Amino acid sequence: MKTNRRFIVAIGQIPPPTDGLAYITSEYVKLLAEDHDVKVLNISPKVSRRGLAYHLSRTVSVLHGSLHLMANAWRENRACYMPCQSDFGLLYTIYLLAIARLFSYPTYLHHHNFGYINEKRGMMEAALRAGGPEVVHIFLCDHMKARFGETYRQPTRSLVISNAAFVRPQAERPHLSSFEGPLRIGLLSNLNREKGLYLFLDLLRVARDQGLNIHGTLAGPVREPDDQRALEIAQKDLGDRLHYTGPLYGDEKIRFYESIDVFVFPTIYANEAQPTVLYEAMAAGNVVIAYDRGCVASQLKKQGIVIAQDEPFVATSVAWLLNLQANSDRFSTRTSVALSMTEMHLTERAKARAALFTVSFGL
Repeated sequence: MKTNRRFIVAIGQIPPPTDGLAYITSEYVKLLAEDHDVKVLNISPKVSRRGLAYHLSRTVSVLHGSLHLMANAWRENRACYMPCQSDFGLLYTIYLLAIARLFSYPTYLHHHNFGYINEKRGMMEAALRAGGPEVVHIFLCDHMKARFGETYRQPTRSLVISNAAFVRPQAERPHLSSFEGPLRIGLLSNLNREKGLYLFLDLLRVARDQGLNIHGTLAGPVREPDDQRALEIAQKDLGDRLHYTGPLYGDEKIRFYESIDVFVFPTIYANEAQPTVLYEAMAAGNVVIAYDRGCVASQLKKQGIVIAQDEPFVATSVAWLLNLQANSDRFSTRTSVALSMTEMHLTERAKARAALFTVSFGL
């Protein structure tokens, strides 16, 4: 592999702040660095609140990244890797793609967003023109690749690499704490309407009203006053059936997944692509209930239930949980899910590591 070693200019968000895009970008950069010389240009905003200062900060970072593309254009066997931005951030992607093309970089554009796939957008079309036909598009699943082709056109060069490559299995054997007592469900996310907070609370209420022994745990930040009020009302209403932990990080997140049996993800977020929290939950042995968004169906396969967006989430979930509670061996279920995630992780990681050797360029 030494002869194929490349010099890669990687331009993208690196934590902090941590979100799905920044996490996957940082993990992929680490993986690339095992076989290549990687120069990382971090374009994460230095200002948290969006506004003039935020965009000035990002503009300076992007300009800095483009200067490195120019400065390293003399190198042989070079390449450029970047995640595709969304919304207004596509302007930065357009600029960087144009610079990479001008200096004849083999370029890899990593897609993490269904917003511009579900709805055709002029700036995405401009990005395709700026990058040209030589760009390698990295998609998260076959469905994402197919939908992108339907919305725009099928790229000449493309790869499919799942985020499973970057979420490591957390335990060699299932945790034993939740195999007896109530069935425990959980949601870890930014807690708001789009990510399913209200549907999760409704699910717990319906389960209680039907006499099901189901308890729920919520984890993550609550930023909006209306969402905070809804959570406080639910805590009074549900009592010990609902536990809120606040934001969790590192080992605390692992303990959260180990403490539940079922991860519930009723997302209606328009940009949802391939949420890492689902892989994290499966890595700990959780089965999953989720709305069908983006790549979610191909993520879960047989490790839970995927509910169509036009179906009632709460009623369908309660029926499925009732069957699970009556017929499932929690230990064997948890073991099966964790082993399946381990196999998926190893397969996708090998694909991600070899990705830069599978495409030939005519530059």
